[in-house]
Amino acid sequence: MGSTTFAQQKLRLSVVVRDGTTKKPIPGASLFIAETKAGARADSAGVISINHIPGVLTLYVSAVGYFRGRESVVLDFNKRVEYFLQPRSTDLEEVDVRATREDKNIKTVQMGQIQLSMPELKRMPVVLGEPDILKALTLQAGVTTAGEGAGGFNVRGGRSDQNLVLFDGAPLFNTSHLLGFYTNVNPDLVQDVSLNKGAFSAQYGGRVSSLLLMSSRNGNKDGWRLSGGLSPVSARVVVDGPISKKLTLLAGGRVAFPNYLLGLFPSESVKNSRAFFYDGSLKLTYTPDDRNTIAVSAYRSQDKFRFPGDTLYGWTSDVLTGRWSYLIRPNLQFNLTALYSGYHLNVDGVAPSLTFRFTSYIEQREAKADLFYTLQQKHKIQLGLNGIRYDVSTGEAEPTGENSSINPRRIAPERGRELGVYINTEWELTPKITLQAGLRYSAFAYLGAQTVYKYLDNLPRSEETVMDSTRYGNGQVIQAYGGLEPRLALRVQLAKNSAIKASAGRTRQYINLISNTTAITPLDFWKMSDRYIPPQIADQVSLGLFQNLAENTYELSLEGYYKRLQNQIEYRYGANLILNPTLETALLPAAGKAYGVEVGVSKNKGQLTGQINYTYARSLIAVQTPFDELRINGGDYYPSYIDRPHTLNIQARLALSHNWTFSTNFVYYTGVPATYPDGQFTFNGEPVQDYSRRNADRIPDYHRLDIAFSKDTRFNKAQKRYGVWTLGIYNVYAHKNPYSIYFTRYNQRTESYRLSVFGTMIPSIAYNFYF
Repeated sequence: MGSTTFAQQKLRLSVVVRDGTTKKPIPGASLFIAETKAGARADSAGVISINHIPGVLTLYVSAVGYFRGRESVVLDFNKRVEYFLQPRSTDLEEVDVRATREDKNIKTVQMGQIQLSMPELKRMPVVLGEPDILKALTLQAGVTTAGEGAGGFNVRGGRSDQNLVLFDGAPLFNTSHLLGFYTNVNPDLVQDVSLNKGAFSAQYGGRVSSLLLMSSRNGNKDGWRLSGGLSPVSARVVVDGPISKKLTLLAGGRVAFPNYLLGLFPSESVKNSRAFFYDGSLKLTYTPDDRNTIAVSAYRSQDKFRFPGDTLYGWTSDVLTGRWSYLIRPNLQFNLTALYSGYHLNVDGVAPSLTFRFTSYIEQREAKADLFYTLQQKHKIQLGLNGIRYDVSTGEAEPTGENSSINPRRIAPERGRELGVYINTEWELTPKITLQAGLRYSAFAYLGAQTVYKYLDNLPRSEETVMDSTRYGNGQVIQAYGGLEPRLALRVQLAKNSAIKASAGRTRQYINLISNTTAITPLDFWKMSDRYIPPQIADQVSLGLFQNLAENTYELSLEGYYKRLQNQIEYRYGANLILNPTLETALLPAAGKAYGVEVGVSKNKGQLTGQINYTYARSLIAVQTPFDELRINGGDYYPSYIDRPHTLNIQARLALSHNWTFSTNFVYYTGVPATYPDGQFTFNGEPVQDYSRRNADRIPDYHRLDIAFSKDTRFNKAQKRYGVWTLGIYNVYAHKNPYSIYFTRYNQRTESYRLSVFGTMIPSIAYNFYF
C-alpha cells in the first residue's frame, strides 16, 4: 500500500525552453507529454512547470517559428531540464513583415499590436537602399508619418513625442537619422520589434499614444559571427560571439556618407545640403548559472546636417542600460534595471558676424524593479516600481566669434522627478476568455531652482501682464501632479479561428516636445510639465474582430478606436518658442480627440504573400481658453497637423526561382492639413496676407510605388556564409509628392510654391553579408 501511494505522488518537472541560436528564452512555448496527454505553456521567462506522476516521459516541445523537439526524461525526483529549439527556416529565411505570427492574433489578448520580422526588412524596397524599422512600421494600419524626410512617426492621431520608444528598456528621445531618412537603430542588432497602438501594459507609462519596444539580441554562445551590409550611402557591420563560456559580446556600428547622392536630387534644398551620421552599440551578457543573467548594453549616435546657407545642425544620443534577471523559482522571476538616456542638440551659426552656438538637451536617469509570477499557467501577475529623474535644458545661446553680433542668452535648466508603481495580471478565465487588467499610479514633481512668473488675472498671459515672480530653491517642489492609470483588455474566442477583443486604458505624460511644425526639426526642444503646463492625459477604447482562414494562411482584422486627449499644447499665432523665458505666454491649452477604423488583410503562406492595410482616421484639436482673441478657429475642433483621413498600404512578395524574390509597396494617404491665405488687407500702406482659419486646407494627396528584387546566394538552408543582394526602385513613376506648400509676395501678387523632398525615382542597391 505504501508503494502504491508513493507511485502516485506527483513530482515537479520544470522545462526551460530556449532559442537554439540566440539562447534566448521562448515565452509561450508548449509542452506535451505523450504518455498522459498532459500539457502546459511557458511563462514570460520561457519556463514550463508541471506536476506529474513519476516515470519515463516522452516530451514534445514546440513553439511558433521553431522545429518541434522530442526528448525522453526519467522523472524520479523534482527535475529541471533545459531544451533548445531550432528556428524554422522556410524558403531560405523568407519571412513576413506583418502584424501577428501564425494564430497569435486569435489566441492572445493583445490587440492593436504590430510585430516586425528583422530578416525581411533587408528585402523591402526603401529609399537609399538601407533597411529601416520605422519605414516598415509606417506601412501598417494606424501608423503614419508627416511625410518624406520627416523624423518620428504618428500613431492613431498622436504626435511624435507621444510615443514611448524603448531600446533595451531605455527611452530614445530621437528616433531618426538624416532628418527622418533612417531609423537611428541598426536593424542588424535587433532581435524583436513590437509596437502597441492601444492600451499597453501597466508596466509602462510616461507617454499617451503608443509603446515601441526594440530589444537587441544576445551574443552567440556557440561561435563568432560577422554580418553587415553596404549601400550607396551607408555601411554597417555587426560581430558577436562568446568571450568565455558564460560571457558573450554583441557589437555593431554604422556610418553614412550621403553627400554624393544628395547632390543628385532635383530639390535645391536637398541637393546643396551636407550630412553625416554614425551609430554604435555594444552588449555584454553574463550568465553565471541557470538562475542569473546580467546584461549591459550601450548605444551612441551622432548626426550632423547642414542646410544650404550658414547653419550647421548636430545632435547626439547616448544610452546605457544594466539589467539583472534572477529566476527565484521556475514560475517567479525578478528583474532589476538601471539606465541613462540623453539627447543633446547643438546649432552652429557660421555666417560672418553671426557666429553662435545654440544648445539644448534632455537627460533621463531611471531605476526600476519588476516581479513576474506565473500561477498554474493560466494566471500571470506582474508588479513593479520605478523612479525617474529628468534634467532638461530648453535652450542656451552664446556667441562663438570675436565679431559676432549675437548676445549670450540662457534659459534656466529644468529638473523633474517621476515615480510609478504598477500591478498587471493576465487570467485565462476559460479556454475561450482571457482577461488582462492593470493599474498604474504615477506621480510627478517639477523642481527648482526656477523663477516662476505670476500674471494678472482675467487677461491673456504675456510679458506685459507679468505682475510678480517667485524664486524657488534647488530641489524645492514647484508643482506636483499624479493620478491612476487603469488598463483593461479582454479576449473572447468565438470559434477556432476567430476572436473578438476589447481594450481600454488611461495614460499620462509629463514631458512635451515643443514644436510648431508638422514634422520634427533640429530646433525642437523638450519641456516638462510645470505650473502652467499640466500633464497630457489620454483615454482610449478600442474594439476588434479577428478571423483566420485556410489554416492561418489568411488573416483578417477589423479594429475601431476612440481616443480623448486632455491638456494638449497648441501655439499662438506668431509664437516665439526659442529662448523664451516666459514660454507659457506662447502656448495655448487644448483638447484633442482621435478616432478611426483599421482594416487589414494578409496572406502569410505560399509563393505569393503580402498584406493590404486601410485606415480611416481623424485627429482633431480645439483650443480651450476663456479669451476670445486667443481661440483658434473660434474654439471649434479643427484638424490637427497630423490628421490624415485615408491611408492605404499594399505590400506584396513573390518567391521566384533560383532564390530570387520580388517585393513591392504601394502607399497612398490624404495630404496633411495646411493653412492657406484666404485674402489680404492693407496695413501702413503695405499689403498683408490674411490667414483666418488654421488647417482649413490640405496639401495634395500622397502616393508612391516601390519595387525591389532580392537574390539570396545560398545553395542550401544550412549554409552559414552567404550574401543577399537587393536591387530596388523607390517612387517608380517619379511622382512629385509635395511635402509642403508656401506662399510669397512677388510684384504685388501672392504666389504659391510646392516643395517636394524627393520628387523623382530613386534606384538603389544594397548587399548584406553573413559569416
